[in-house]
Amino acid sequence: MNRKKLLCLLMAALCLGGCSSQKTETADETADGDKTIVTMLYTSDLPNLEALVETTYPDIDLQIERNAAGTIDGETERRLRNGHGSDIVVSTLATGNVVNYLADLGADEYISSYQSGIMHKTARDGKNFFIPLPAQYYGYIYNVTLARENGLSVPATQDELLNMLERAKAERIGTDQNGFVFTVNGTPATTAAFVIAAEIPDFFGLPDGIRWLDDMKSGEASFSDSLETCLDLPLEMIEKGYLDSLPFTAVSNSVPVLEKMSGGEMLVAFDSVTMLDRIRRDSDYEFDMLPMLSDESNPAWTVSMPTAFLGINKALTGDGGEARLDACRRIFSLLSTPEGQDAFMQDNGAADSYLVDYTPGPDIVPDGIRDCIEEGYNYNVSISNDFMRYFGTRCNTVLCGQADTASALAEVDEYMQDGDTQSATLIGTIDHDMIVENYNVRLEETEIANLIADAVREVTGADIAAVNGGSIRGSLYKGDVYSYDLDYVCPYENHIVVLEVNADVIRSMLSNGLSAMTRDGGIPGGRFLNVSGLKYSFVPPADDSPAQLLDVTLPDGSPLEEDAAYTIAVTNYMAGSSGYTDNNGDGFTMLNVYSDDVPKAENVKLVQETEYTFHNVLEEYIVSHNDGEIASQIEGRITAVKENE
Repeated sequence: MNRKKLLCLLMAALCLGGCSSQKTETADETADGDKTIVTMLYTSDLPNLEALVETTYPDIDLQIERNAAGTIDGETERRLRNGHGSDIVVSTLATGNVVNYLADLGADEYISSYQSGIMHKTARDGKNFFIPLPAQYYGYIYNVTLARENGLSVPATQDELLNMLERAKAERIGTDQNGFVFTVNGTPATTAAFVIAAEIPDFFGLPDGIRWLDDMKSGEASFSDSLETCLDLPLEMIEKGYLDSLPFTAVSNSVPVLEKMSGGEMLVAFDSVTMLDRIRRDSDYEFDMLPMLSDESNPAWTVSMPTAFLGINKALTGDGGEARLDACRRIFSLLSTPEGQDAFMQDNGAADSYLVDYTPGPDIVPDGIRDCIEEGYNYNVSISNDFMRYFGTRCNTVLCGQADTASALAEVDEYMQDGDTQSATLIGTIDHDMIVENYNVRLEETEIANLIADAVREVTGADIAAVNGGSIRGSLYKGDVYSYDLDYVCPYENHIVVLEVNADVIRSMLSNGLSAMTRDGGIPGGRFLNVSGLKYSFVPPADDSPAQLLDVTLPDGSPLEEDAAYTIAVTNYMAGSSGYTDNNGDGFTMLNVYSDDVPKAENVKLVQETEYTFHNVLEEYIVSHNDGEIASQIEGRITAVKENE
């Protein structure tokens, strides 16, 4: 990273919940003879890193579990606390109580490979528990081809950016079907990153912002007193029709930035260099990245954020963990070399390294932000994932019109002072672990999905319940279950509705649920249906062939009656409450009773609208069965059948 003017500011971390002792395995797991298995939870595959590790160390088998909860932000922390943590722990910020789960790395030689500034800021009581992964650049990705062909000048200020968007909207240059010309994917973390990044040229990168950050860390400053205008830019974009407010609602799917940008259906998006690289590979258009632009004639800034920090699970320091602990240390040593950093950057698309004197390749930094990097105007934002999620969630409520800026920032200030005030109401007991891992709820029958589907069916009284796998994000662990646990299991706010349908609609619905089991990037889509009151079988996807529905029956094996009417409980999201554009509704148009995007569904009748969410029904179900421990099993409700079987 450029040393001349680089401003590396680390925002205050928020403590993650209480810690308890970690369960230790009695023996090291091995695979293929004497290979030592090392596990790591991450959001995507890391094939280059795996290949490098396993080529360098033939006795190590590095296994990456893909999961939407790939950071230490609640669900991963719950795993650690309940003895299910991976060997290599991924965290978005190297501070907070999470270090109580981690081994001390201070005596390891590779620690000296990293810049002293970053290691000093991540240390606790003089000890190091993390190494930093490479950084990711963020900025405005824009379609160079459309801009050039239509005479749109490259903006150098925030006003010029808004003027470009105004003209593009008026002339339908790089707009989607609804006329929007700028997009942010709408997830809380990305919203938070966008809001903070937009404030860097005129606040965070200036002396007042530096002083504010110091005061905020000591509790002497607040968001309300200095950042009351932080949402003005996105609010202006929404008001003028450049930016859609729908993705900021808690019941909407995130915007498919890749598809919109690569297809020329969006002119500008706020996102990362990784997304820029993916767009370039998927499109015939030319793209570049702009830095964050000033509204007050200040220099533009580029923005970088650490991809993550890595630690070693402290459980490995106990009896039986010696081989895995040694393997983890060797992996960290390898990762702390230019070769290791390059392998990770090839997998992840990160743009720069914290290794001492590391020189990034010439093709990594986009031309549009190169000057900022070379002149040292790079703001390195390191924010805890818990804070990003909370701040972004509060910002989203403003951007979708559910709250005003002042009240949202007041809630952020309260969070900064008091932390997350989760409800600790004990609601029941689970008799064994029910784990969400490797996207299993999007691929197969699982115990936790059966539990949720049964809860929906019982509470609503419907004949059938169908729960889309993408709505299930966290595990349940043996023992006491508190109300806040369900926030991690079922975080979405879509309400449950009861529809009356026939057999053809049910089959069409299940077929659609199988249609996204494979997707670019290897992550299955969330539309896979978990059921109660039904059984079905299917042929899994293979090569270029999608999954195929084979048979659908009632639980006793009897066929569906073709002329019968069945009541089925689903979310209003599936029934079209958020429409079906931009991947919303997960393609369940055969259930549409709300949206005008597509024709209303045939042979479907809305029977009941409820105020229940999956969280609500699961809580009510557990409470109503509190005379004993809640159990759920695999029952053969969903069967995958190979074509040759």
